Amino acid sequence: MNIEVEAKFPIDSLVDLQLQAEALGFQFPREAALEQDDYFNHPARDFRQTDEALRIRRCGSELVLTWKGPRLDSLSKTRQELEVPFPVAPEQITDKLQSLTAILLALGFTHSGCVRKLRRTASLVFEGRTFHCSLDDVSGLPLHAELETLCEDSQRTDALQSLLRLAERLNLRLQERRSYLELVLTSNHDDSVQPPPDARSL
Repeated sequence: MNIEVEAKFPIDSLVDLQLQAEALGFQFPREAALEQDDYFNHPARDFRQTDEALRIRRCGSELVLTWKGPRLDSLSKTRQELEVPFPVAPEQITDKLQSLTAILLALGFTHSGCVRKLRRTASLVFEGRTFHCSLDDVSGLPLHAELETLCEDSQRTDALQSLLRLAERLNLRLQERRSYLELVLTSNHDDSVQPPPDARSL
């Protein structure tokens, strides 16, 4: 069973954190990727009550369908994660997204919201585990960084402790356990689902 051990942190500056992370060995791409996440609620059980998430992510020429289970501890956003990628030709991406969305709606799922963000992600082997660090600029929200790694359920505690030690090395201490969708829905900004600034401006 794949477990995503993850923590999110509000930050003041993407540039400052990037410099700190690169000093440890992370190497970020020059350009940020634009990700669009569409979330759906189950027709028979309210994901807001069960603490689950179902989303379709559009990034470049790929669609990814992801289910996330309830958070497994009170320290992080660790949860079971299942996902299926759908590589799509660039000229077909919009049609395929509409078709995948239509299937979910036909099954009774309802659209919960949309989150768009610019993201730079880099990887680093730390204490024997591969960690991903993402620098996120989400429309309508403050800047955030995410740290995550995948592991088996039996390794979850050790992986979380490694993540927290890595966060300390990056001076990341104040966690935000709510999802971006939860933050966007409570921000009450009319422009919260509009595209963020051009990636070149970051």
